[in-house]
Amino acid sequence: MNKIVMSIATLLVALSAGADIAADNADNAAYSDGWTTGDNGGNGFGAWTLATSGSGGNYTGDTGISGADNSFGLWSHSGGSSTAERSFNNALSAGHTFSVNLGHTATINGSIGLGLYNDTTEVIRLRFVGGASNWVLSDGGADFNAGQNYAANTTLTFSFTYNGGSSYDYSFGSGSGVGYTASSDISSINGVKLFNFDQGNGENLGFNDLSVIPEPAVMGFMLVMGTGTLFIRRIFML
Repeated sequence: MNKIVMSIATLLVALSAGADIAADNADNAAYSDGWTTGDNGGNGFGAWTLATSGSGGNYTGDTGISGADNSFGLWSHSGGSSTAERSFNNALSAGHTFSVNLGHTATINGSIGLGLYNDTTEVIRLRFVGGASNWVLSDGGADFNAGQNYAANTTLTFSFTYNGGSSYDYSFGSGSGVGYTASSDISSINGVKLFNFDQGNGENLGFNDLSVIPEPAVMGFMLVMGTGTLFIRRIFML
């Protein structure tokens, strides 16, 4: 019976590793002394790389995300830029979902958003450009309406699910899409970059609660297997 329990435990570890779960937010201890290149809070992600040009910067605190006292923020004045990027410990597998909460302050003069990357190649881009009425999404072809209008000081959750091959689903605020076919090669997405370009004085892009989660079926199976292991141990007093 010990061998059975050990086999189940080994399977759970393998499933956990394959699920590639990742999570981070601005409240983690890694950012208690500020947010700088090399910081790596949470689990499942690589360290942050922060970059600025002209007049731009980054911080943690009150941003454009509603109801959040502490989140990651990127700001840039006229002609400036600020970016924050990090890798995933493993590329997205079929059924995995990357998710992040986004928010922005009242005025956008330039552009804000994020890109999902296959190494150094951007394959998915979500952005809002000053003067527009809605966010747009690109999967390697032309931009298309992401279904979410301009909404300052509001929490907008972006979720991207890789279905395998070139297929993906997404949701963003009030917008969503199922079974889209990407023009880009999305088979090895392993990083994200958030950006704020030329936005304006006193304005910023906020984001928080980054995560990568497995498909619900895998999570449910892991829970059932874990419960079964505890049940066996109780019965046989192992």
